[in-house]
Amino acid sequence: MRTENEIPTRVPVEPLLQWLRDTPKADAEARCAARGTSVGYLRQIAYGYKVAGLIGADIELITEGKCRRQDLRPNDFARYWPELADAAQQEAA
Repeated sequence: MRTENEIPTRVPVEPLLQWLRDTPKADAEARCAARGTSVGYLRQIAYGYKVAGLIGADIELITEGKCRRQDLRPNDFARYWPELADAAQQEAA
């Protein structure tokens, strides 16, 4: 549990940052709008101000897989997307 004076650590999501840098603004805006979000919200996630929840699947589609759900939530992606954990276990075997 976090104490009152503890400052949360921001963890940037490098694959999402890279996609935002590489993608033309109009293209990024159109892709985000089609999935019901905005480039500004993706930037907040990319810089670690927000944590991607269920929107992670949309981000994976928006970026055409350049930023995966596992990149967005590396420590607990299996909690939200158990099918990814199953696939990771099968690949490891």
